[in-house]
Amino acid sequence: MRQARSLSSRLVVYWVAFSLLAFFTVPVTVLVPLSALGIEDLGYVRLEGLTSKRARVILISALRKGPEGAYVEMTDALRAHIARNPSFRYAAFDATSGVVLPGSDAALAEYFRAEMTLIETYGSTFHIVGDPNRKARGSARMVKTPIGRFGTIVYGADFHWDDLVFALYYYLTIPNLLAYALLCAALSLVALFVVRKSLQPLRASAATVSEIDLDSLDRRVPVEGLPSEVVPFINAVNAAFQRVDDGVARQRRFIANSAHELRTPIAILRTRVDKLDETEIKRELKRDAQRIQTILEQLLVLAQVEERGASPTVPEIDLGETALAVAADYTPLALAHGRRIAFEGPARPVIVKGYQWAIESVVTNLIENAARAEPEGGTVIVRVLANATVEVVDHGEGVEPAHREMIFEPFWRKSETRPGTGLGLAIARELMTKLHGRVWVEETPGGGATFRLAFPTADSDEVLTRPAQTADA
Repeated sequence: MRQARSLSSRLVVYWVAFSLLAFFTVPVTVLVPLSALGIEDLGYVRLEGLTSKRARVILISALRKGPEGAYVEMTDALRAHIARNPSFRYAAFDATSGVVLPGSDAALAEYFRAEMTLIETYGSTFHIVGDPNRKARGSARMVKTPIGRFGTIVYGADFHWDDLVFALYYYLTIPNLLAYALLCAALSLVALFVVRKSLQPLRASAATVSEIDLDSLDRRVPVEGLPSEVVPFINAVNAAFQRVDDGVARQRRFIANSAHELRTPIAILRTRVDKLDETEIKRELKRDAQRIQTILEQLLVLAQVEERGASPTVPEIDLGETALAVAADYTPLALAHGRRIAFEGPARPVIVKGYQWAIESVVTNLIENAARAEPEGGTVIVRVLANATVEVVDHGEGVEPAHREMIFEPFWRKSETRPGTGLGLAIARELMTKLHGRVWVEETPGGGATFRLAFPTADSDEVLTRPAQTADA
């Protein structure tokens, strides 16, 4: 997949590219229309400035130095320029002595000679009063040449389109390019700073979006302070979150309603199974009905926890009493299948944050799984530790290390021949996540699986992050 380019870098590149384009096309795109429309004098002066620059270059190239001093030679370029511009006049004089160079228009030189010997003129656009051509413009400038410093004056040349090409050619010098490169670098840094500053609200919005999950679909991205160009996109994102929130809410209501509706048929089924004669089939049916009821209860509990997830107050319960009640309720069913349930409680009450019916649901699921895995005649141990951890220990086949995360995925089963839907542990992990707790599995010393549940205590939001040690009981 092609890596996305930075918006900041693209904007800076576009800025520099269009700046260069604008710089080199201003005479055509701006000054020519101004001159053609006669708007003020700015356009015409700037266009004539291009012509004057070309005329000055031609004049400087015609300067010569002979035995009697400097003079202006009628070169081919100068002759051609005069032919194209019949009103063209030119003059040059020595910057030190003020002597007009032979070949110059003496009358034109007299306008500036006295002033330019006293004042360094680096550029002056002018019009001679009384000239019948009101559009005529000229330029006077002191220049340094290989044969000395001279005052140069050009006047009366008309603008031609190839003057633009000439100006561009003579503009592309090393000093000019270096100066413009430095200017572009400075402008790029300014543009980069402005763009990054402008995109800060968008980055804040991205951070808000990254924090939204299925438990916080009611959150929305604020549009205050965002650029107006981005607001429609953020509004669309908020609308999409609203649609997802509505869809998830409908799905949760459907699951909760379905689980609730199935409770009555399951209760009827268990009643009818109880009326059967005591046989192995009856015991299997009772265990299967219990498993179905546990899953339904888990779905109902999950729906209730999700509904109350935003509640600021979570009740505090005694973890030992809750686990003991579940172990006691399941003991008759375990004994009927040739297994025992042993409970090991803490020395003093362990108070945790959570909903009792949610914790009972998770512990029930783990005890059922352990009872199925425990060999006949064995004992399932339910242990509550002082660090707010519940252990459910069996001595069956255990869980392979490669499967210890996969078993919590929905519908995962090690073998299709094994009974079950693969939903119980997935719902258990989801419930523990809603309760801000953790569930994981380890190997029982000597063989088997030990499932551990870690809960936040009443005086702390932290839960156990390392496997609990059995010796802590």
